[in-house]
Amino acid sequence: MKKIIYFIAIVLAGMASCVDSLDVPPKNILTKEDIYSENGIRAYMAGLYNRLPMEDFNVTGGPDDMKNAHGGYFMWNNISWPQLATGEVVHGNNPGMYIHETGYWSEGYQVIRAVNDLLKDLPDYIGILSEAENWIAEARFIRAYTYFAMVKRYGGVPLVKEVQYPVEGDPSSLWIARSSCEDSYDFMLEDLDYAIENMSATKVNGRANKYVAAAFKSRVANFAGAIARYGGKFNYTVDDVMLCGIPAERANDYFQQAYDAAKAVEEGGYELYSEAGTNDNGFANVFVKADNSSESILIRQYQLKDYVHSFDVVYSPARMASTYGGRFGVTLDWVELFDGLPVDPATGWMKTVNASNAYLVYDSQYALFANAEPRLKGSLILPGDVFKGVQMDVRRGVIKETVNPAATPISKFVVDDGKTTTAYGAGFFRANVVTSTDKYLMQMPYDYVKAPGDTLKINPNGLDGPANSNGSGDNYTGFMGRKWLNPALTPSTTTLHTSTSTWIDIRYAEVLLNRAEAALELAQNGVANYAEADMQTDAFECINKIRTRAGATLLTSPADLSTGAANTRGNGPGGFVMAPNRGLQLIRVERYKELAFEHKLYWDLRRWFTFDQQIYDYRRRMINPFLFAKDVVINEYGNPEGKYIYDTRVCERANNALTFQTKYYYEKIPDGQLKTNPLLKQNDQY
Repeated sequence: MKKIIYFIAIVLAGMASCVDSLDVPPKNILTKEDIYSENGIRAYMAGLYNRLPMEDFNVTGGPDDMKNAHGGYFMWNNISWPQLATGEVVHGNNPGMYIHETGYWSEGYQVIRAVNDLLKDLPDYIGILSEAENWIAEARFIRAYTYFAMVKRYGGVPLVKEVQYPVEGDPSSLWIARSSCEDSYDFMLEDLDYAIENMSATKVNGRANKYVAAAFKSRVANFAGAIARYGGKFNYTVDDVMLCGIPAERANDYFQQAYDAAKAVEEGGYELYSEAGTNDNGFANVFVKADNSSESILIRQYQLKDYVHSFDVVYSPARMASTYGGRFGVTLDWVELFDGLPVDPATGWMKTVNASNAYLVYDSQYALFANAEPRLKGSLILPGDVFKGVQMDVRRGVIKETVNPAATPISKFVVDDGKTTTAYGAGFFRANVVTSTDKYLMQMPYDYVKAPGDTLKINPNGLDGPANSNGSGDNYTGFMGRKWLNPALTPSTTTLHTSTSTWIDIRYAEVLLNRAEAALELAQNGVANYAEADMQTDAFECINKIRTRAGATLLTSPADLSTGAANTRGNGPGGFVMAPNRGLQLIRVERYKELAFEHKLYWDLRRWFTFDQQIYDYRRRMINPFLFAKDVVINEYGNPEGKYIYDTRVCERANNALTFQTKYYYEKIPDGQLKTNPLLKQNDQY
C-alpha cells in the first residue's frame, strides 16, 4: 500500500472535516471523476486502509490520552496500552488500573460513510474499473473491521447500511437506534462472508484478501461465541432489544463460523514462521521480519515521510534509547506461564528457594532462565542478555564479600504470596546486603564492591534496575520486554517519531489459536464432531503446532484438554489465567504466552468475562536478582559476573491492588452522541 498513498491526505482531510454526529455527508473530499479511475480508486482505498481502527503502535486510550486523537487511534504517545490492565506489564506512567477507553464512535462512522459511498457507486463501474468487484468486497471488509472496533466496546450500535441524506431542517432524519448486539455481529459476519466469497486471493502487504477476511472472521465470530456463552450475567435489554449480550443458544453457531473461517485460511499458504532450528531469535524474528513472513496475514507498514511510531524509544530499556525508555516491565506472573522455568507444580509460582526456605544459588544471572522455552527468550530481554550491543545489567543489590554463597544459607527476605508488600531491610538483609536507588549510566566506582585483582569497582544496583531511580522509565519488575523492538537501532538512533517497523494485526498463530478455542468450545458443548473432524483432537493439534514452533512442552494427547477443574491462582501452573475448566485454561494460557503485548489479551478477558475475577485485588509481582560479591569478575561489557540468588515478590513500586470494574465489559457511549442522536440508549452501569 505504500505506493498508492498520494491521495491519502486529501481523503483524510475530507473525512476529518465531518461534523461530530452519527452520519453526515462529508464535504469536499473528491469528485467522482477523481475517485472512479484506476489510480483514484486505489488511492481512495489506501486512505480507507490507513483509517482502519487498528490497535497498532499508535493506539492509546483513556480520557486524557485520547485528546486530539482520532478516538484513541493514530497518536504517537503509546504509553497507555491495554496490557497495563491484564497482568502483562507495568510501568511508572500508569501504575494503577488502566481501562482502555478510546471514545471511538464518530471517527468510525466517518469511515463507514465513506465505505457506503463506495458501495453505492462502485457497482456502476463494474466492467469499467479493472478491480471493481474486488474493491466492493474490500470495502465491505473495511466496514466490518470498523464496526467491530465499536461493537466490541459498546455492544449493539446503530447499523448504517446505506448512505444517509439529511432532510433540511430535520436532524431526526439521521437518527438511528442501536441494533441488538446479536444483529450487529451478524451484520459484520455477513460483510465478511461477502468479502471471503468475492475478494482476490492475492497477498498484498497492508491490504485485505479473501484469507485476511477469513482470518478476521475467526476473530469476530469467536468474540461473539464467547459473549453468548459467558456474558449472560451482563446482558442488557432496553425496549425488547438486547443491546449488550447475545442469546446463549447462538454460541455454537458462532464457534462453528469461527472454526470454518480459521480452517479456510489454510488454503491461503499462510503458516507459522520458523527459522532453521528452534532458538530465541526465531520467535523474535516473527515481528522483526514481518514484511516478508509467511505468518503475517494483515500488517500495517510505516515510513518516515508518511506515518511513523515511537515504540522503540518508549519501550526499549532506558540505556538503549536516546530518551524515554524503560516502560516495558513484564510481570513475573506472565513469565511463570512458560515451560522450562523452576516453577513449583503445587503453586504455579517461581521456586527460587529450597525446602528450608533458603535461596537457591545460581552460577550466573542468566542461569535461572537457561532452560526456558525459546518463545520466552524471544519475548524478553532477560538479565545478562545482550541487545543492541548492550548487556542487560539487572541487580537489586550486592551481598557482601564476607558471605560465602557455598556455605551460608540465606533465608527468603520477604514472603511471596501476591499480597505482602513489606520493604527490605530487616535481619540478614540489613547487615549483609548493599543496595542503592541511585541512577547509574555506567559502572561507577563504589567503596565496597570490588573485583579481586581489578581496579574497577562496581555499583551495588544494576544499570538496568530494578531499584535505581529513573522516573517513570524504571524497570519495575526485573524483566524487560523484547517483542516488537527493532534490534538494528543503536541506542543513539532510537529516537522519537522515527520508528518504521511493521505492526502485525493478524498472524497465523492467532488463527490457529482461534481455531483451537472454537473447536474445544464445540467439543465441550455437544458438538464432538464437526466438518469431518474430531473437535477435541483438532484443538490438540493446533495447540501443538504453536508449541512446537515455540520450543515448549507438547501436550501428550487430546485428553489433556479435559473438562477437569482449572487451576486457580497460586494452586498450580497457569492458575493466573482463569477458565471454566482445565482444557480451556490450557488454550487461554497459550494465548497469553503467544499473543502478549499485541493488544489481544485485554479483549480476551473482556469477551471471556473473567476480567473482574482475574484482575481482582491483584498485585503485580517481580523478580529481584542479588549478586554475591565474593569471587566477582568483570566481563567484556564492563559488568560484574558472579553467583546470584533471586527473590520473587510483589513489585516494590506499583504494588497497589488492581480491580477491574464490571461496568467496563461494555463501555460508556460518548455523552455527545446521546445528545446528537436521542434514539441512542446508554449502556448499563453508567
